[in-house]
Amino acid sequence: MDNCAALASLTVSQAVAWATRQLDSKEIPGSRLESELLLGAVCASSRMELYLMHGRRLDRQEASRLSALVTRRMGGEPVQYLTGRTEFYGREFAVSPGVLIPRPETERLVDHVLPFLEKRIRHQKEEPVRRAKCGVGAETGGGNPVRFADIGTGSGVLAVTLALACQPVQGYATDVSESALDIARKNADNLLGDDRRLRFLKGSLLTPLRHGSVPRLDLIVSNPPYVATRELVGLPDEVGGFEPELALHGGEDGLDCHRVLIDEAPAFLSSRGMIALEIGAEHSGGITRLMVDRGVYTDIRIVKDYNGLDRIVSATYAG
Repeated sequence: MDNCAALASLTVSQAVAWATRQLDSKEIPGSRLESELLLGAVCASSRMELYLMHGRRLDRQEASRLSALVTRRMGGEPVQYLTGRTEFYGREFAVSPGVLIPRPETERLVDHVLPFLEKRIRHQKEEPVRRAKCGVGAETGGGNPVRFADIGTGSGVLAVTLALACQPVQGYATDVSESALDIARKNADNLLGDDRRLRFLKGSLLTPLRHGSVPRLDLIVSNPPYVATRELVGLPDEVGGFEPELALHGGEDGLDCHRVLIDEAPAFLSSRGMIALEIGAEHSGGITRLMVDRGVYTDIRIVKDYNGLDRIVSATYAG
């Protein structure tokens, strides 16, 4: 059925069934869920709201929009770009074709660094008391906030999620893409409101921190590009054909950005600060060697994702 007039005669539940059949014809996984997401975007409704209005008939404009979205999805365009939103860490974020679609694996990066940030916050709160007990004026310590930077922030999911989880922190988010920063600012406005603890800086990797005169950081976190050149052609069409290559391509061996971050991070980290990087599953050995060779990192750790693959490497700056 590609006649919009006929499609407009369907109820919401019938339209979902129709869209599901179309996606099934292309063997798209999760076809029912994606059909509901597409129709929800058309009707500006949540999935629950769709269930409640299951008997309402689509109008011609809704039918036309649904038909167009289903056609684009059948052509491989990610549902997140079609709806303009995705979920990360239990919250809804805006996305666009100018940013990488956040993956569930990146939530492990949040899980890994949160305990570290919380520990630094506790230490910062306790520092004036310790100083007072040692006979040092309380006013001379404990006044600086805990700070982090999200490098290559994309849609801002890491920066916004960390700011929401750790209220006292001050965050910085960098990206070379102005369109990505626009999306990140939108997500910060939507989820943080008038809270202005995040500062967005344009430029490549750590360079904006230097130009922005950013103080020493407790944490540098990043999900940088890590697809090797030879692997680009093997990416699924849904990824390689639609997501920005700038956010995917990590150079000849996939480690170009990681090298820069590992080499330059000590200039920005405070003593015992952490660097935590998402990696390709085969990169843990190479990145660990880079950290060891740099000679200033301790407590190098490899964290696996939900599928048991190496996904995060973190280390402590010993300076």
